[in-house]
Amino acid sequence: MKLLIQPSSAANAADGHMIQAPAPCLEHRPNHAARTILLGFAVLASAFIVEPALAELPTAVAAEGAASGDYIAIGKEYFKNGLIVLGLIIATLGFIAVAAGGIAKFNEYRIGRAELGDLGVLAVVGAVVLVLMVYLLNEAAVIIT
Repeated sequence: MKLLIQPSSAANAADGHMIQAPAPCLEHRPNHAARTILLGFAVLASAFIVEPALAELPTAVAAEGAASGDYIAIGKEYFKNGLIVLGLIIATLGFIAVAAGGIAKFNEYRIGRAELGDLGVLAVVGAVVLVLMVYLLNEAAVIIT
């Protein structure tokens, strides 16, 4: 039985020969330059085959009260709409704050740190604040538009 690897390097030095790995077969090695050239031709061919897109951009929707092409008036109308949306966001945050305060006060009442009258006062004052806030924001929206 012939060993491919000698048990120690001292035995190799004593024999005077080294074991060599077999050389890779060059017949099955792909030609990388040819593949790169073919890939380049394929990319160029696909670029010439694709037709340009000739779609038109959609026209901008004109805001209410602004003439088509009057970009300053369109910007003013969009700014007014943005202020109205900001008012709606403020009203929503106010409603969430009053609701969170009511839930917190109810939790304090349940634990025993607050009385039922405190919860009632918070509900009445919160409702008044919300109604007043919605009224003022509605008046501001009327003034803006």
